[in-house]
Amino acid sequence: MKTITKALIEHHNEMRKLVKEIKKDPSKFIFLKKHLDIHHELEEDLLLSKLHVKKEVKAESLESQEEHFVLNILLLDLADFPKDNARWMVKFKVFEEILDHHLTEEEEDLFPEAENILSKEEQTASGAQFMELKERRLLAALETKPVRELEKPKKAE
Repeated sequence: MKTITKALIEHHNEMRKLVKEIKKDPSKFIFLKKHLDIHHELEEDLLLSKLHVKKEVKAESLESQEEHFVLNILLLDLADFPKDNARWMVKFKVFEEILDHHLTEEEEDLFPEAENILSKEEQTASGAQFMELKERRLLAALETKPVRELEKPKKAE
């Protein structure tokens, strides 16, 4: 059974792979956005909400949540900006730097502290909940129209 921190790190690595794919094919951005939307919400509900009340890690936990807010603003900007514009990839690279900083900081600082503060039972229960909800929500999110349209071959007009 995976702990919440191990499950989150595994999802971080999935998103790092998506970032590399997007550099080759920006049309895959919608997949990263959906992953991050779900990831942020679940991480905040299942981990950060528990850490916000622990004085020894409260500041770092709140910082992580603020970084989610910044990343969400950048995701919305990228989603609305034309992908064929040369500036889109520049914006994406800035986003990638901020995302990488965020993921690394969580993995190196916040998660080890969470593992020391939360009981093994709590970590395992939250990990199982994260895995189940992530799969269910991703399945639902990937059924939406923008993703289905990406998978269909374009018709000649």
